[in-house]
Amino acid sequence: MAIQIGMGLSTKRDSLKGTQEAVRQARLNLQSQKIDLAVVFSSLDFAHVTVFRTINNLLGPVPLIGCSSLAIISEQGIFKHGLVIMLLSFSEDIYFNTACVKEINVKPIADAGRELAEKLLYGFRGIRRDLGMIFSDGLISDGSSFITGLQEKLGMSFPLAGASASDNLAFKRTYLYFNEEVLSDAACGVLWGGKLNFGLGIKHGWKPLGKPHRVTKSTDNMVYEIDNAPAVNMYKEYLAYDLAKLRRELKYISIFYPIGIYLAGEDEYLLRNILLIQDNGSLIFQGNVPQDSRIRLMIGTKESCLAATSQALNEAKNALLGRQLRCVFIFDSVSRYMLLGRQAKKELEIIKENLDKDTLIIGLYTYGEQAPLKALNYQGRTYFHNQTITILGLGG
Repeated sequence: MAIQIGMGLSTKRDSLKGTQEAVRQARLNLQSQKIDLAVVFSSLDFAHVTVFRTINNLLGPVPLIGCSSLAIISEQGIFKHGLVIMLLSFSEDIYFNTACVKEINVKPIADAGRELAEKLLYGFRGIRRDLGMIFSDGLISDGSSFITGLQEKLGMSFPLAGASASDNLAFKRTYLYFNEEVLSDAACGVLWGGKLNFGLGIKHGWKPLGKPHRVTKSTDNMVYEIDNAPAVNMYKEYLAYDLAKLRRELKYISIFYPIGIYLAGEDEYLLRNILLIQDNGSLIFQGNVPQDSRIRLMIGTKESCLAATSQALNEAKNALLGRQLRCVFIFDSVSRYMLLGRQAKKELEIIKENLDKDTLIIGLYTYGEQAPLKALNYQGRTYFHNQTITILGLGG
């Protein structure tokens, strides 16, 4: 087989004992002595250097990438405390390289994307590149520009999938894992090439609401005017809230009523959450909103959210063209987790019901997702997303 995989999970309160337990499980489940790559997702209480030194001591100097999350996902369930580790062993015809970039916010963010891409490309001369999987700090100011920088070096139609790290909804600090390091204000990833079989699916399930609007003044992720009026007026008029109430209810509004950007030729709107309402009525979004964009107010329901889960999984499976699905990575928006509430487990049940019993599942809840919008034709452009579920399947 092209890929051998071993998974381990622990929810022990003692993070070091939990780490040892998860690594032991993963090694036992890996049907290979050779470990090429480790992927780790964890809750915040596992995000300290001692944990990753312990992993290094148990595995040796294996390349490792990953990040922190509000909750981790595996076929065993959704856990707000714990660590999940996936060990991968590749056949000789699959190539890969891992890399990391630090201090993203002290340089132009697009430059950080270009730097990471250049590091990932090291050693790939003459080798076909297949896919990149990227993890970034969930609190960087402009995830869209970071993706743009990556694409300038990797190619505008090169498929990327990944997630922005999250914390426990405090929005104070998120963490990236690279080998033995635990970092913030950073990004890391892996670039695969050769003969990697994969499928991608991405959906959100939010539906257009009310009439179309046009962004008449914006810069990057700051929208000053919509329909030649202060941007906040769109929300004031629809929700009948004053500015003070909009600010009080911002977290709720951002989840249930993001904006959707119309993109010509794409099947879905590109969603954007509001991060901040300025005194002058401008809105700061979690991702770029180009001037002159056609936008709609969007609304999400539990039913449409769960329907999107099935659609994303089917896209990922169909893209593999009948090849055996060995594992799936789930990059699931924190907004979906908050919208679904107690039904968040239903989302995982839908995924499990539509996979073979031996297909492994690993995932996390994110502050932003990275994937091509039209995932059935994954050679489309990769975007920074809000509110989506992105499913990446690796085939044997």
